[in-house]
Amino acid sequence: MSLLRPRHPVYFLVALIAASLLWYAATGERRASISVRSTKANLTLVNMPRDLLLASGVPDTVALRLRGPLSVTPGPNTTLEVFIDLSEARSGLHSYPIDISTIRLPAEVEVVAVEPPEIEIDLERLQLRTLLVEPQIDGQPGPGFRVERIVVNPTSVTVQGPESQLSLIDHVPTTPISIDGATSRIVARVEPRFQEPSVRVLTVSPITVRVEIVPEPPPSPAAGAGESEEQ
Repeated sequence: MSLLRPRHPVYFLVALIAASLLWYAATGERRASISVRSTKANLTLVNMPRDLLLASGVPDTVALRLRGPLSVTPGPNTTLEVFIDLSEARSGLHSYPIDISTIRLPAEVEVVAVEPPEIEIDLERLQLRTLLVEPQIDGQPGPGFRVERIVVNPTSVTVQGPESQLSLIDHVPTTPISIDGATSRIVARVEPRFQEPSVRVLTVSPITVRVEIVPEPPPSPAAGAGESEEQ
């Protein structure tokens, strides 16, 4: 019996080598070491409604457990990110699940655990109020002078802040104006000053304060005459 020989030996050899390489690559993937490792992922809040704000802190990161080939599993220097969608959020303290489907990973790697699986977030509703401006005056005029009146422009501004904090505020304090030793009018531009960092003024125009300082009126003649008779 004679052996069958290929009609084109060179083509046959090339095909044989290519098939061997494909087989080796396929079996190599099957033999690839599967690893399970833990890593950290940055936590990002997305789609927060404009009328809500955070009333409490949230963690910066969460822990992930990943499973996949060791050669493609993200290393310790790889930055991963997970998201919490707040598009349907409402005010108050609620738990929000972490969506692992948004994590960008190689196709061969999967998330087998996330810790914690959900985050408690306390959201508070933003409120708008119009409040009177109350300038802060420091010091006293010079001897023989007094403050006749204080003029503020604008007299009121619109502020925005958490509902719980705005309910405790009835005016807008300003940075202080010193009139110590003054003997004439003082005009100054001031800034609103709140103790609560989450409260801010929405009015764009600057706040100007004019302090009118005038001489003290002379003693009345009647008062002087009465004092002379008593003596």
